Amino acid sequence: MSEGGPAGSTREQSDGGLPVGAVTSDGEIVTSDSGDDSGRSTLLWAILGKAWALIVGSSLGFGATLLSTAVVVALLLTLSLFSIPRPSSPLVLISIQFLFGQLLVMGGLTAAYLWATGRGLSYLNIRRPTLGHAIVIVLAPFALIFVNLVVGIAGMAVGVESAPHALAELENIGPSFYLLLIPFMLLIVGPFEELLYRGVIQTRLRQSFGPVGAIGLASVIFMLIHLPAYGLGDTALASIALSLTALFVGSVIFGSIYEWTGNLTVVALVHGVYNSILLVLLYFVSRYEEEIQELSQQGVVLVGF
Repeated sequence: MSEGGPAGSTREQSDGGLPVGAVTSDGEIVTSDSGDDSGRSTLLWAILGKAWALIVGSSLGFGATLLSTAVVVALLLTLSLFSIPRPSSPLVLISIQFLFGQLLVMGGLTAAYLWATGRGLSYLNIRRPTLGHAIVIVLAPFALIFVNLVVGIAGMAVGVESAPHALAELENIGPSFYLLLIPFMLLIVGPFEELLYRGVIQTRLRQSFGPVGAIGLASVIFMLIHLPAYGLGDTALASIALSLTALFVGSVIFGSIYEWTGNLTVVALVHGVYNSILLVLLYFVSRYEEEIQELSQQGVVLVGF
């Protein structure tokens, strides 16, 4: 089967099978080999190809969020229908979200896309990391943390604080809760989010927009699907915007790593390790909150001198 729509239509193809209107690796627009093709027709198909690629990528990205929410809600309604007590443990509820939202929905959408377009697993570029890749996996998460700090400091310079992630706002949990989430980040969240958003969406967008455009557009989609994690409650819009900006920049780094290494395993591990480091930081902040506040106050006094 082949992907429907303008970019995957039955019009004449060239440049190794890329559809008319696609962008090749060297940035050229693929045109028909037919001599009677007008420039206007070529431009029209290029525009339609880009529009179709954006529709496919956006549908997969936002559809994953909507579908995962629907699946979790349906599960909870089913429990209520059969008078089965709803889980009250935050760990169980979040585990359900990870298992159904990331593993089932994102993994399922990826499998459905590969099947519908007649592609195999080679399309996803899943390979064993090299030694050089291992160095990237170790160093990149700390580069992401540094970027977050820079964005946060820039926000504070104009009087805006970052909006906290929903995980940091959970109540009635112990510090060890954050450490228990680390296996989910390494085995489910990192791999399956990157499987869909970099392996499928960014790769699909690259065919029509080239690497830079694909990274940017995939990052916008990735940023927006995380809006509920930062935009709930009465958080100020400026704070939400600052957090989403940091998320966008981080996503650009994820996408760039994928384009540079050509290996989905690398970016999946970087994502999982980065999230895990943040959870470890949340653990220490939650566990030693009073001590950290005291050190901060002492630091302010010392700076005053």
